[in-house]
Amino acid sequence: MKHTDVLIVGAGPAGSMCGCLLKKAGVDCLLVDHATFPRDKICGGGLTSKCWHLLEHLLPDFHYDFNPVNHITIDIDGKASCEFDLAKPIRIVARKAFDHSLLQHYQSLGGAFMKGAFQTVEESPSQLIVTLKSGEQIACRYLVGADGSNSRVRHYLTPNDGFRILVLEQYVAKSEQNVIDVGVSLSYGQKGYYFRFPGPEVDVVGYGDNETTLEKYRSVMRDKGIPEGKVRGAFVYFSNDYPLNDRIILIGDAGGFANRTSCEGLYDAFLTALNASKAITSGRPFREVNAPIFKKIKKEERFANIIYKPSTIRILGLLCYFPGILKWCFDHALRPRKL
Repeated sequence: MKHTDVLIVGAGPAGSMCGCLLKKAGVDCLLVDHATFPRDKICGGGLTSKCWHLLEHLLPDFHYDFNPVNHITIDIDGKASCEFDLAKPIRIVARKAFDHSLLQHYQSLGGAFMKGAFQTVEESPSQLIVTLKSGEQIACRYLVGADGSNSRVRHYLTPNDGFRILVLEQYVAKSEQNVIDVGVSLSYGQKGYYFRFPGPEVDVVGYGDNETTLEKYRSVMRDKGIPEGKVRGAFVYFSNDYPLNDRIILIGDAGGFANRTSCEGLYDAFLTALNASKAITSGRPFREVNAPIFKKIKKEERFANIIYKPSTIRILGLLCYFPGILKWCFDHALRPRKL
């Protein structure tokens, strides 16, 4: 049986970041993922200024490729639109390369990584015994679930899934314009939105709402003039309604920490990874260290319930005639935060 202080399941941004921070703190940890890296991960891949500032603060020697984008266009119901430049660029990354680079950075710090898939865990007063699907067992003090929106670790804590939306996406040829497109409409499903992010080599377009279907996705893409292509889906989990366990910690999408309005996930993936590492190294409960994030999520839920109302969408259409107001709102929401 293998032994480690911390077993991290999932080698995406949350898991790799948590591993990096633990290794820098001198904590023995093991990172496990069922995928072979570099693995494809279709995603808008947007690092907002608050996100990349946090990344630079946590890992100042980490380098990665990105496409900086300042310009953004907003379409409201196909009837009103506006465009403006952000105060600081959003860095668009190709998740396949970005995630692999972050995992390699963890390994360069001496972090151990193995291929495997989580199956179950047995809890005892002294340790946790994690069993992988291969039958291998790993003894640890802490188990960190960073295995995404379909988290098997979260499923161990609560077999009943909470609220989540399905986002369908596809790659398209890179546009000559280096612009982020965002759209909301009364014709979309509840909390529905469209996006186009210009990546380093190709663009990613996507659509999601409360009850996304392939037919609805195709309809939105036709309206936007997007040719049919290979469509992939990813769930975004929007719930923190699971039992909090001081030794089994959920971070990133596995813990339901994506932004409730924009679905931005990388910022809170890094932030919850930081809080998990703080909880482990200090011996404090994660629920205590991460309390500000749980509070922030509640505020985001209330705001999302307002912003996607038909009356609010109509107001946003009127605000398109005053792009300076929308620019201020975006700059304020994306500004770097103090830790």
